[in-house]
Amino acid sequence: MVNIKDISENSAKLQCYKCEKVVVANSANFYSHKNVLVSSSHYPLCKKCINKYLGNDNKSTGYISRVKDILSRLNKPFLSDLWISSNEEWGTYAKNILSLTQYRELTYEDSTKEIISSNVEGKEQDIAIDDELINKWGNGYKAEEYIAFERKHINLKSNYKEKTAMHTESLLIYIRYRVKEEFATSANDFKAAKEWGTLAKDAATAAKINPSQFTKADLTNGVDSFGELVRSVEEAVDVISILPKFKERPLDKVDFTLLCYVNYIRDIQGMEPASYEDIYRFLEERTKEYEEGLDDIPFEGDING
Repeated sequence: MVNIKDISENSAKLQCYKCEKVVVANSANFYSHKNVLVSSSHYPLCKKCINKYLGNDNKSTGYISRVKDILSRLNKPFLSDLWISSNEEWGTYAKNILSLTQYRELTYEDSTKEIISSNVEGKEQDIAIDDELINKWGNGYKAEEYIAFERKHINLKSNYKEKTAMHTESLLIYIRYRVKEEFATSANDFKAAKEWGTLAKDAATAAKINPSQFTKADLTNGVDSFGELVRSVEEAVDVISILPKFKERPLDKVDFTLLCYVNYIRDIQGMEPASYEDIYRFLEERTKEYEEGLDDIPFEGDING
C-alpha cells in the first residue's frame, strides 16, 4: 500500500491510497474530513473508489454498513433523519454532512447520540438505531420503520412465549408485515395495506398469535382452577421462605432462659447438659399427656356424671 501523503506541499495534489492515482486535491476528487490521523485537508481516498466501494444499489445488503464505514474514516456522523431527507443517497448526504454549518463540527461519535425515546406502557425506553438493531431487523429499512419495529416488539414480547428460535423469528416476521401495513394505511395506500395485512395475518397464524388460535390456557396463563392456582403458588421459590417452621430451637429470650435454667439444674445434679430438642420433645410429651387427661374429666351437664 502506498503511504498516505501529499505529493508536494505546493502541487495541491493528493494520491489515493486505493487506486494509487495522483489527482488534484479538491472537493471534486476527494472529501474533506475531521480525521485527526490524516494531515492533509482532504481524505486520501478518492470519490471514485468510494462510490465503487458503496455500489449503486442503496437497498443492497450491507449498504448502510458501508456508508458508516466511510463516515467513520472521514470522522463524520451518520444521522438517520438527515439520511432520509437526503433520499438515502450517498452523494447528497455527503454534501449535506460536510457543507452545512450545523454539521461541520460533528464527528462520528455523534452518531451514537441519535437515540429515539419510546414510551411503552408508561415507561420511557430509549431506542438507538445502531448495528445491533439493523442486524436484528435486516438491512434496507427506513429509520422510522426500525423504530416502529422495535416499539411493537417491546409491546408484544412480554405476552408471547418464545420457546424456540423459530418462535422468535415468526414473531419478528409478523411485526415487519404489521408495521408495513400500518405505514401503508397512514399513507392512504390501501392496496398495499391490504397486501401487507394478508401477509401479517399469515405470519400471525404461523407464530400462533391469532386470537382465533388462543385456548383457554393461553388467556388465563394456564391457571384454570383454584387447584392450579395453588400449585402455581407452591412452585414459586419465594413462598418457601415464609412458610411456618417448627420451633425446635430457642427463638427468643424466654426459650433461651428456659434452656439455661434446665441445664443449670442438671449441672447441680451432675447430669449432662440437655439440648433444646430434648426440652422441646419433653414439652410436647407433657402437653400430649395433659390433653389426653382432659378427655377423662367429666364436664358439667355430662349425662354420665
